[in-house]
Amino acid sequence: MEAARTLQPLAVVEDSDEDFEALSRVLRETASEQGVRRYINGEDAISGLIGGDDARPALIILDLNLPGIRGMEVLAKLKGDARLRVVPVVVLSGSSREEDIDAAYEAGANAYLSKPLDFTELRRIVLSLHDFWQIATLPGRGQ
Repeated sequence: MEAARTLQPLAVVEDSDEDFEALSRVLRETASEQGVRRYINGEDAISGLIGGDDARPALIILDLNLPGIRGMEVLAKLKGDARLRVVPVVVLSGSSREEDIDAAYEAGANAYLSKPLDFTELRRIVLSLHDFWQIATLPGRGQ
């Protein structure tokens, strides 16, 4: 039961190569067995996660500032999909505007984190995030 859960990949929707590389460096420490699947824009995320054959991820980390379909629209589509509704979506955005934070939670985000400026802080945040979602009891994960 728990072993199947830990093998689900993590999904990262991030257009910035630099931000993704920093994030994936930390994720390799914590989620090396799970794997990390990257989507470089909103269209890619929607077609892979909703319209494609990609496995349901254990966690989705979503940037809001994406080219094309914006992150907020991606979030709404993910939370509107019956298969993905139970997957935690954590917004990791460069914006710390209250309007963006409120809108993300209203659209169904499970958490909102502002991107830190240095790698040490990013590492601390991502390690805490990973640890939390590994022990959280979520709906639809008991089978």
